[in-house]
Amino acid sequence: MQENPFSDSANPRFFYRTEVHEEACIRMMLAVRHNVSLGLVTGRSGTGKTLVSQVILKELTPDRYVPALVLVSPAMSRTALLREILGELRVPAPEGPFVRTQELLRLLHERVIDEHGKGRKIVLLIDECHFLSAESLHIIRTISNIEVPDRKLTTCILFAEDRFLQRLEHPGFESLRTRMYLRGELTPLTGEPCAQYVKFRLLVAGGSDELFSVGALGAIHRHAGGICRRVNKIGMLALVETFLRGRSRITEETIETCAAKL
Repeated sequence: MQENPFSDSANPRFFYRTEVHEEACIRMMLAVRHNVSLGLVTGRSGTGKTLVSQVILKELTPDRYVPALVLVSPAMSRTALLREILGELRVPAPEGPFVRTQELLRLLHERVIDEHGKGRKIVLLIDECHFLSAESLHIIRTISNIEVPDRKLTTCILFAEDRFLQRLEHPGFESLRTRMYLRGELTPLTGEPCAQYVKFRLLVAGGSDELFSVGALGAIHRHAGGICRRVNKIGMLALVETFLRGRSRITEETIETCAAKL
């Protein structure tokens, strides 16, 4: 192998297009192309939301789109969110603790209108949205309302864990929720797709798709529950364990050992 097949980085080259992941990408690209103001991708932690965001980012050609990928941190304020968005769009923002939210929104609005005049659309991909406060979510709604008479001028694609859906059911988020009619849901891999996921990553890394025995692949799915991040962790440990034992193929026994360590 030329590289680590189970790296934790979100590398689009290792994107295995399962039916649910492919559908999520298609739905979000439809939102972008047909001027839907808000899209939403949800899934359990480790199911591939960040990787899907990277794949979508790659699809947004610079001649038509100006993308900004924003990673939300816990307790991020609405001002911090706007600063992060403006920073990704390379829009200078005033410094200091007393900058008004309206001033930052004005700068963003001007950039959106300017890009529209050039025939380009700003697309915001906001990851880890389950960390956003209520105030920050309402800022997202405000951004999604930037428009001209015949269309919305931005598309905001939100990526969040499943628990975010429960928050959206609150009556205070109704106007936000009703705009999210294009959604994608990432579910854990079932048995055969999980095995193909492992083989695909091995091949992309320059290895053999026969490196794991059939029993080993079944054991990976059983212990990882189809969660991609867990599959990667067990797979990486299995590579190390097999190497240290001087063996050339990963067995079910090795997977059981690695799963016990996790």
